[in-house]
Amino acid sequence: MPCTVRNGHVRLAHVLGVLLALAALVRVPAHGATATVAGEKITMRNDVVTLTIDLKTGARVDTFVYTPFGENIIYPVESSGGLLMDHVWEQTWPGEFLYRKYDGEVVKNGPDEAVVKVWTMGTKETTSGIRLERVIRLKDGERALRCTVSLTNTTEDGKVTGYWSQNNFWFGGKEGITWARPAVRGIDHCGLDAQGDQWLSNAWYYIDDATAGWNSAFHRGRQQGMMCLMDYNDLWRLYDNCQAITTEWMYDKVAIPGGKTWTTEIALLPVAGMTGFQHGSPHLVANFAVTPAPGGLTIEHQLSKGLVGLKDVTITTRVEGLKTVWAATAPEAKLAELTEAVQKVTVNATGVEAMPAGIFITVTGTAPDGTTVTERYGDYYGGAEGKNNDPFTMRPYLAFARPAKQKVYLKPDVIHYVPNREPKVLFLRGMWHEFFRVEEAVKAAFPAATVTDGWLDSSPVGLALSYFPGDYPSLLSYDLIVLGNLPAAPLDLVGQEMLKDYVHAGGNLLLLGGDHAFGQAGFRNEGLIAALPVELGGAYNWRKIAGAKTLAVSADVPATDGVVFGAKDVVFYAHDKCTPKAAATVAVKAGAQPILVLGATHNGGRIACVLATPFGEAAPGETAFWDAPAWRTLMQRTVGWLVKH
Repeated sequence: MPCTVRNGHVRLAHVLGVLLALAALVRVPAHGATATVAGEKITMRNDVVTLTIDLKTGARVDTFVYTPFGENIIYPVESSGGLLMDHVWEQTWPGEFLYRKYDGEVVKNGPDEAVVKVWTMGTKETTSGIRLERVIRLKDGERALRCTVSLTNTTEDGKVTGYWSQNNFWFGGKEGITWARPAVRGIDHCGLDAQGDQWLSNAWYYIDDATAGWNSAFHRGRQQGMMCLMDYNDLWRLYDNCQAITTEWMYDKVAIPGGKTWTTEIALLPVAGMTGFQHGSPHLVANFAVTPAPGGLTIEHQLSKGLVGLKDVTITTRVEGLKTVWAATAPEAKLAELTEAVQKVTVNATGVEAMPAGIFITVTGTAPDGTTVTERYGDYYGGAEGKNNDPFTMRPYLAFARPAKQKVYLKPDVIHYVPNREPKVLFLRGMWHEFFRVEEAVKAAFPAATVTDGWLDSSPVGLALSYFPGDYPSLLSYDLIVLGNLPAAPLDLVGQEMLKDYVHAGGNLLLLGGDHAFGQAGFRNEGLIAALPVELGGAYNWRKIAGAKTLAVSADVPATDGVVFGAKDVVFYAHDKCTPKAAATVAVKAGAQPILVLGATHNGGRIACVLATPFGEAAPGETAFWDAPAWRTLMQRTVGWLVKH
């Protein structure tokens, strides 16, 4: 990440800012939550938190003082310090918003809550006409800083963008900070290593397999930390950088139709008294510290209130062996109520055998509305076995499942496909697409057709497409969409959802085989997967065809009309695990291997899957399928059937 923190001590101006903030806490008695404006600064405070928002530098929080910490945790703005800094991740850092002057106003000035609204308008390609707004709330007597982020499309054209939140803070300086993030392999740490005796100044990386909606940073020695809560259902990637002292996360791309608004909620909770983090949610912030003991483990639970407290809390601890089967017992622990002050309770697990182990915690309690809340979390404990990685299989001893996202997409009120008089084709081009002769087929079938390209490319944050429609009307304007050996990653979840809606509205899809297609593509949209006429088959499902590999027509359908393969027209490799579904039509085979499979959706959309891959080399006397005249005819007829003209 290109953002950096200057070496050395905090500058004098920063120290003076801290002293002024602390002085304000001393001078002003608590009278609920307040928000006041002075020039281009807005100050929010209650009896435990004082913060300022600087409108002229991206409306970031440039001072944040939590009373138990006793000092401002934001490092100098000149070094990019601040909370709730806005970006979109299709722009490289620093982006258009980081130092933008925002508009702002006080919406509510207490006493129960202070509310401030800040906003600006995007100006770049994907953000032009997008109004970016943050509503920041500080409740009376609470430490949590709550924020609602809204992206409103003020134009008539759809927009596709991905929000990105950056938060740069520290605890008493640069050294000694650790980041904790929930991942498939357990709680992932960077910064201070797991033993707590080495600071890795150059450690930074992404977490693409988060299992919950939180990210955090803490200082173990000072027992100070910040728990950042976000919506897991919209979360794409966590990012932390120890050198730049930055805590960040990025959201799934979102398609915003004209006139509609995407929103998400963020909460920042400063926590004093914990030595780390292993769980965060609106109900609970938690950690546990493990110490070996004779015949067992001593486990200290550290718990604090999230945004909503719990009463009558019960903590259950389970410890299980990972390489050998064993289970240790530990007594239940109880707390009358969770508060913002960290409470610690210790249990002893007995019956512990050979390491490594998994430690699993269940917390139950009663929410203010009387409902029972159950929270589960856990982590790997290696003991003498070290890290969570089997050196022989290179797989983790303990893996945590990623919950399915409950996505809510912004969509137009009506999604309807109407064929064009002259066909329009969207060709999303991955590697090897040219071998299938699809573009030739389109021109042969429809000489007046228009072909729009979207090329597979890379970006600073992963795979991208040079073009993909930003809204439903644009997507539905195409009579055929071709996925030319295209992985799902550049489409993201929103692109997959749009494709699903496209085919269910009557649109038409052609999928070509290859090393990034079908099972290798990584599609996750269940509706899109269900619409395909073949099973995806899982990863690594293309193989060299065993036995006969000569092409032959296997169904008399419009797509095979007039197609006559030669005796030596062959396919060498194909997707052998992509089993045709019951209602599908296998139009062409190579020996016993299905090659062209056709299907349709309930609303008339047509889908064709080419299971051949453009790999291998023809022997003397053979003709690779991509060079066979009959293949050109097959693709022409298939395109004609798909487009329905």
